Amino acid sequence: MGKDLNSLVPITMDDIVPNVNLPGDVFFKLSENNFVVIGREGTREQFKDLHFFDKIKNANIYIKKPDLRKFSSLKVLNASEVMKNNKLPVEAKISTLSQTLNTVFISIDQLGFNNEALGHTKFIANSVLKIIDETPKLSSLMSIMNSISEDLIRHSMAVSMVSVLISQSKGWNNPSILEKMALGALLHDIGLKEYPKEFLAKPRVEYTAEDLEYYQKHAFRGIEILKTVENIPQEVMAIVYEHHENSIGQGYPRSLRDVRLHPFSKVVALADAFCELTFKDTQNPTMRTPEEAIYFIEHTLGQPFNKECFTALKNVLTFGIRKASIKIV
Repeated sequence: MGKDLNSLVPITMDDIVPNVNLPGDVFFKLSENNFVVIGREGTREQFKDLHFFDKIKNANIYIKKPDLRKFSSLKVLNASEVMKNNKLPVEAKISTLSQTLNTVFISIDQLGFNNEALGHTKFIANSVLKIIDETPKLSSLMSIMNSISEDLIRHSMAVSMVSVLISQSKGWNNPSILEKMALGALLHDIGLKEYPKEFLAKPRVEYTAEDLEYYQKHAFRGIEILKTVENIPQEVMAIVYEHHENSIGQGYPRSLRDVRLHPFSKVVALADAFCELTFKDTQNPTMRTPEEAIYFIEHTLGQPFNKECFTALKNVLTFGIRKASIKIV
């Protein structure tokens, strides 16, 4: 490989669409500076036929950085076909969408945010809306989401779904509003994508003051990333910048109170906190049930979020989205 080593980026088998012609060469790392081609551009993907498949199926494989765009586009195209298949269970669709979002996030991290990346993320946002329409029960969706192994992807997908359910419970059923809500929630933590994995794996209770300051910059970093695309919706920008604010002015980065927060940000801020409590990861070793999370937010945290949004979330848990949307307008 020689001079091309610096152009290689790691991906996983989940980032490759099976049984299609590869849009670029695929490499496996034998040693620090030794890579071998295991799939040529234009040839049919047949990695399972390799005699050393067991060694590579759970390891990083590598592609050339400029080829990321082609791999990402192929992944989105495949996901589009999966979403059209009415015979597939919702679990399979969510799995495909989560893998696709991961590939898109890798592309954003390596190549920057552009109109193509925005289009890909919009597709996933609209697919989230379809999933919710097919499976509007929050407990069912969250059970399925627990099967996603990548923390940031699982969290982003879950926050998107919960944000949409809260919005529908509030009576916000305009398709344009729901698309922006789902999109902003998917991208709310995009600023964390370029943070070192070792840092993100560190429990926040162990953060130093410097660690905390560094972590809290991800909201600002997020809008810096998104600002590279001129037509990014302002609602999405607000969500990314304000998703750690709360109604009592004790959030960050600007300590804004409820009256100054964007209405969409109020929804995602609550959904973000709710999902952090209900999925097990480094930051939350003890997973709570949705009911326990609601109790914790209300009685332990003192319910610092927008009251109408909180009532909407409680109604989703109690009544399901169909009845909840009638209850709150």
